[in-house]
Amino acid sequence: MSGPDVAASSIFKRKGGSNRMVSHYNMIIVPVDGSEGAARAAVFAADLARATDSPIQLLHVFSPTSNELLGMAHLPRTEIDSISHEAANIAFAKARDAIGNADDLKIEEKSVWGEPREEIVAAAEATDALIVMGRRGLGKMQKLIIGSVSDAVIRTAHRPVTVVS
Repeated sequence: MSGPDVAASSIFKRKGGSNRMVSHYNMIIVPVDGSEGAARAAVFAADLARATDSPIQLLHVFSPTSNELLGMAHLPRTEIDSISHEAANIAFAKARDAIGNADDLKIEEKSVWGEPREEIVAAAEATDALIVMGRRGLGKMQKLIIGSVSDAVIRTAHRPVTVVS
Protein backbone atom coordinates (compact mmCIF):
# COMPACT_ATOMS: atom_id res chain seq x y z
CA MET A 1 0.00 0.00 0.00
CA SER A 2 1.47 3.35 -0.92
CA GLY A 3 0.72 6.85 0.31
CA PRO A 4 -0.85 9.67 -1.69
CA ASP A 5 0.99 10.89 -4.77
CA VAL A 6 2.88 14.07 -3.90
CA ALA A 7 2.23 15.37 -7.43
CA ALA A 8 -1.49 15.48 -6.63
CA SER A 9 -0.92 17.60 -3.54
CA SER A 10 -2.10 21.20 -3.37
CA ILE A 11 1.33 22.19 -2.05
CA PHE A 12 3.66 20.45 -4.52
CA LYS A 13 3.79 19.55 -8.17
CA ARG A 14 6.52 17.99 -10.25
CA LYS A 15 8.61 20.15 -12.60
CA GLY A 16 8.48 18.58 -16.04
CA GLY A 17 9.68 14.99 -15.81
CA SER A 18 12.27 15.62 -13.09
CA ASN A 19 12.16 14.61 -9.45
CA ARG A 20 12.42 18.27 -8.46
CA MET A 21 9.21 19.66 -7.03
CA VAL A 22 8.08 23.24 -7.22
CA SER A 23 6.42 24.84 -4.24
CA HIS A 24 3.31 26.96 -3.99
CA TYR A 25 4.87 29.20 -1.38
CA ASN A 26 7.75 31.67 -1.55
CA MET A 27 9.72 30.64 1.52
CA ILE A 28 9.97 28.18 4.37
CA ILE A 29 9.92 29.89 7.76
CA VAL A 30 11.45 27.93 10.63
CA PRO A 31 10.90 29.45 14.07
CA VAL A 32 13.98 28.68 16.17
CA ASP A 33 14.49 28.95 19.91
CA GLY A 34 17.49 26.69 20.50
CA SER A 35 15.36 23.66 21.41
CA GLU A 36 15.72 20.13 20.05
CA GLY A 37 12.31 20.50 18.44
CA ALA A 38 13.47 23.56 16.52
CA ALA A 39 16.60 21.67 15.42
CA ARG A 40 14.46 18.79 14.09
CA ALA A 41 12.25 21.29 12.27
CA ALA A 42 15.32 22.94 10.71
CA VAL A 43 16.54 19.58 9.37
CA PHE A 44 13.10 18.78 7.94
CA ALA A 45 12.87 22.26 6.38
CA ALA A 46 16.32 21.90 4.83
CA ASP A 47 15.30 18.63 3.16
CA LEU A 48 12.10 20.24 1.92
CA ALA A 49 13.99 23.32 0.70
CA ARG A 50 16.34 21.10 -1.29
CA ALA A 51 13.39 19.28 -2.89
CA THR A 52 11.58 22.50 -3.81
CA ASP A 53 14.50 24.91 -4.29
CA SER A 54 12.93 27.18 -1.68
CA PRO A 55 14.72 29.69 0.54
CA ILE A 56 14.61 29.24 4.31
CA GLN A 57 14.18 31.95 6.90
CA LEU A 58 15.26 31.03 10.41
CA LEU A 59 13.05 33.20 12.62
CA HIS A 60 13.89 33.89 16.24
CA VAL A 61 11.26 35.68 18.32
CA PHE A 62 12.67 37.26 21.45
CA SER A 63 9.84 37.14 23.95
CA PRO A 64 11.11 37.62 27.48
CA THR A 65 8.87 36.64 30.39
CA SER A 66 7.58 39.30 32.77
CA ASN A 67 10.25 38.36 35.32
CA GLU A 68 13.00 38.63 32.70
CA LEU A 69 11.70 42.04 31.64
CA LEU A 70 11.74 43.21 35.25
CA GLY A 71 15.32 41.96 35.57
CA MET A 72 16.30 43.94 32.47
CA ALA A 73 14.47 47.13 33.46
CA HIS A 74 17.61 48.79 34.80
CA LEU A 75 19.72 47.93 31.75
CA PRO A 76 20.39 50.37 28.93
CA ARG A 77 18.62 49.62 25.65
CA THR A 78 21.93 48.72 23.97
CA GLU A 79 22.53 45.96 26.53
CA ILE A 80 19.00 44.62 26.15
CA ASP A 81 19.51 44.57 22.37
CA SER A 82 22.79 42.73 22.91
CA ILE A 83 21.04 40.11 25.07
CA SER A 84 18.34 39.53 22.46
CA HIS A 85 20.94 39.39 19.67
CA GLU A 86 22.97 36.79 21.58
CA ALA A 87 19.85 34.67 22.24
CA ALA A 88 19.03 34.76 18.51
CA ASN A 89 22.61 33.84 17.55
CA ILE A 90 22.52 30.81 19.85
CA ALA A 91 19.22 29.65 18.34
CA PHE A 92 20.48 30.22 14.77
CA ALA A 93 23.72 28.34 15.48
CA LYS A 94 21.86 25.31 16.89
CA ALA A 95 19.57 25.20 13.83
CA ARG A 96 22.51 25.53 11.42
CA ASP A 97 24.46 22.85 13.31
CA ALA A 98 21.49 20.50 13.01
CA ILE A 99 21.18 21.19 9.26
CA GLY A 100 24.88 20.60 8.67
CA ASN A 101 26.33 21.45 5.26
CA ALA A 102 24.02 24.09 3.79
CA ASP A 103 26.11 25.28 0.84
CA ASP A 104 23.24 24.35 -1.48
CA LEU A 105 20.60 26.25 0.55
CA LYS A 106 19.52 29.86 0.70
CA ILE A 107 19.18 30.60 4.42
CA GLU A 108 18.49 33.98 5.98
CA GLU A 109 18.18 34.80 9.65
CA LYS A 110 15.66 37.17 11.15
CA SER A 111 15.19 38.16 14.77
CA VAL A 112 12.20 40.09 16.12
CA TRP A 113 10.73 41.05 19.47
CA GLY A 114 7.16 40.07 20.26
CA GLU A 115 4.70 37.36 21.05
CA PRO A 116 5.88 34.21 19.23
CA ARG A 117 2.58 33.10 17.70
CA GLU A 118 1.77 36.56 16.39
CA GLU A 119 5.25 37.13 14.94
CA ILE A 120 5.46 33.70 13.30
CA VAL A 121 2.04 34.05 11.67
CA ALA A 122 2.76 37.64 10.57
CA ALA A 123 6.11 36.66 9.03
CA ALA A 124 4.52 33.77 7.12
CA GLU A 125 1.67 35.89 5.82
CA ALA A 126 4.00 38.73 4.80
CA THR A 127 6.22 36.43 2.73
CA ASP A 128 3.62 33.88 1.52
CA ALA A 129 5.54 31.18 3.40
CA LEU A 130 5.15 27.64 4.64
CA ILE A 131 5.81 27.35 8.38
CA VAL A 132 7.86 24.38 9.60
CA MET A 133 8.18 24.31 13.36
CA GLY A 134 9.11 21.95 16.12
CA ARG A 135 7.00 20.79 18.99
CA ARG A 136 8.72 21.28 22.31
CA GLY A 137 6.78 18.49 23.99
CA LEU A 138 5.18 20.40 26.83
CA GLY A 139 3.46 18.26 29.45
CA LYS A 140 -0.30 18.54 29.95
CA MET A 141 0.07 20.86 32.95
CA GLN A 142 2.58 23.15 31.20
CA LYS A 143 0.33 23.31 28.15
CA LEU A 144 -2.62 24.34 30.35
CA ILE A 145 -0.59 27.06 32.03
CA ILE A 146 1.47 28.53 29.20
CA GLY A 147 -0.07 27.00 26.08
CA SER A 148 1.69 25.73 23.02
CA VAL A 149 3.08 28.03 20.36
CA SER A 150 2.76 25.35 17.68
CA ASP A 151 -0.90 24.75 18.57
CA ALA A 152 -1.61 28.49 18.53
CA VAL A 153 0.10 28.89 15.14
CA ILE A 154 -1.89 26.00 13.69
CA ARG A 155 -5.14 27.56 14.92
CA THR A 156 -4.45 31.07 13.61
CA ALA A 157 -2.23 30.85 10.54
CA HIS A 158 -3.74 31.16 7.07
CA ARG A 159 -0.61 29.54 5.62
CA PRO A 160 0.38 25.85 5.60
CA VAL A 161 1.99 24.68 8.85
CA THR A 162 4.05 21.54 9.41
CA VAL A 163 4.83 20.57 12.97
CA VAL A 164 7.82 18.25 13.40
CA SER A 165 7.82 16.05 16.51
